[in-house]
Amino acid sequence: MKVINLKKKKKDKYKKITIYIVIIILVFFLFFLFLKDSSNNNFLFSSIKDISASISKVTSFSFNKKEKIDDTVLVEEINKDYIKEIENLKKTLELNSSNTVKEFINATVIKRSTNYWYNLITIDKGKKDGITNGLAVVNNNGLIGKVIKVNNYTSDIKLLISKLDENCISAGFTYEGSQYYGLISKYDLISNELILKNVIGDFSKDKIIGVNITTSGLSDSFSSGLIIGKVKDIKKDTFGISYNLIITPSVDFNNLNIVSVIKGDK
Repeated sequence: MKVINLKKKKKDKYKKITIYIVIIILVFFLFFLFLKDSSNNNFLFSSIKDISASISKVTSFSFNKKEKIDDTVLVEEINKDYIKEIENLKKTLELNSSNTVKEFINATVIKRSTNYWYNLITIDKGKKDGITNGLAVVNNNGLIGKVIKVNNYTSDIKLLISKLDENCISAGFTYEGSQYYGLISKYDLISNELILKNVIGDFSKDKIIGVNITTSGLSDSFSSGLIIGKVKDIKKDTFGISYNLIITPSVDFNNLNIVSVIKGDK
């Protein structure tokens, strides 16, 4: 009888181990899906991403709270981060109040994959907050990108400097009362420069250095007047027909914390 009981206990033990292994594999698989920034936006994936985002916010808060108690030096660093975030929030609120024509949804960046650092960010607002695909995202300095995927409580933003594909954003500037247009074609990571290509016109190179480049609203998903950056240099294209303008982005893409989604923007 004892032998039978031992065999049964051993069998039950193996069953439990098997179940634990299956659960662990499933958890790792789901976690991998979350990190991959998949373009699939099915119900399961959206739910996982929303839950993961909530857990991330809670654990982040708990961790910071514990470190505040344990480490005085770290507390000071965290306080500096909080002060910086408050300053950014104030600037964002000023942006919201100064532009009464547009309606803004303020959000916090909660995820930024190291594999897609210059391509995608995730914010803590989604369908429940009225966000839809294609909306423009800005901060107090200028255009950041646009919403490309929306879950219930989170959204993915494709950055202006993304290399996932050619952005080809229509942009331009004003010179002596005339409008000039081109296409934002690529971003140089080393020099932190955007290129505005295919600009045709007659203008003085010296006078447009430092001029603001903004979205034109002509052919892309952005409305007009969103600041992209300033002209740093001008070069003729290969055939000498048009100009390529070197642009310094107005946004610091390495420091994105609080952003605003422009509701109803195209």
